[in-house]
Amino acid sequence: MSADEAADKARRSMAISLYNQAWDILDSDDRSPEALNELIDCAHASRHLWRGVGGVEQAAIGEWLVSRSYATAGMGAEAVRHAALALQLAESSADLADWLLPSALEGMTRAKLIANGREAANAWHARTLTALESIADPEDRALIQAQLDELGL
Repeated sequence: MSADEAADKARRSMAISLYNQAWDILDSDDRSPEALNELIDCAHASRHLWRGVGGVEQAAIGEWLVSRSYATAGMGAEAVRHAALALQLAESSADLADWLLPSALEGMTRAKLIANGREAANAWHARTLTALESIADPEDRALIQAQLDELGL
């Protein structure tokens, strides 16, 4: 293995670890300022590392996680900005996983709810429900549906 390959492998490993660390915080009940700062830091760091070693799919997932982190912290404008980036990436290729676009739409629904309220989120919610139908794997569909259901729209 070359030095570049070893460095890329290490970056991938760190990106995955930081992504999982962010999810651990999201799954916890801790919403202290320290936990939210760590969540946002982990999401940004994971996204940054994937930018160097991943493709469009990883970039979209990274932007989605950053958006989700800002939404969790109640920072609506930043959540919308990163959800828009995730959506742009998810729409950029037909060769991506079939769950990626519905996931990005769920992220925008969540971000709009935090930033602009229920009325602004409703159109995105409807669009996400339509997009869910395109997911072949029932488990993938159920996961995104559960995230959408959390919003209470």
